[in-house]
Amino acid sequence: MGFPWRGRLEHGVALRESRTVRIVPEYAGRGHQFGTWQLVQLLERAAERVEQRLPGARLSVGEISAEAGGHLDGHRSHQSGRDADVGFYMTDARGRPYEGIAFAEFGADGVGLGGNRMLRFDDARNWELVGKLVADGDARVQHIFVSNALERRLLREGRRRRAPQTVLDRAARVMSQPGHHPHRNHFHVRVYCNPAERGACRDRAPFHSWYPGRPPHQGS
Repeated sequence: MGFPWRGRLEHGVALRESRTVRIVPEYAGRGHQFGTWQLVQLLERAAERVEQRLPGARLSVGEISAEAGGHLDGHRSHQSGRDADVGFYMTDARGRPYEGIAFAEFGADGVGLGGNRMLRFDDARNWELVGKLVADGDARVQHIFVSNALERRLLREGRRRRAPQTVLDRAARVMSQPGHHPHRNHFHVRVYCNPAERGACRDRAPFHSWYPGRPPHQGS
């Protein structure tokens, strides 16, 4: 209901831990892992895709929305169940998958920052995640906020893995670094409204070419 930054959530679906999904311990106790069914199923499908392609690691999810949506401390959006904070896949210095108790920041070289120098940004798994998110036909992704430096790593990895040009182009369009937060420690994923819920659920530009149906009037 409403916008991601001014809205609420009805009939929210809880994202549950599974063999491919984990809730980051720092956020597990808050109970803010409710989203629209489109977003929750997108995350589950993406986690399955990464596990199929590169087994051995789970998708790490932080906060989505409260059960009824609305204001969420520490966030400018996350009010209507269409935004999710997703931790990076990461490894230790030996290349073994690593599951942290919190999000970890990474620099342009893919090495963890601060107290996380022993960690590495998992280029392969993180690209597989982004590639699945942007290519999904049911939940259409509008934004993936991530730092410019990590975006460049991801697109380079996509080209190295010979991803289809259409997927590379979509990824380049949706990934961006917002001015207020560089997003060096997680992806912020936002999906468009379900077409059946428009009117109550509200989108705002940009409207990419894969936006389902006719975009709403910009003055609305």
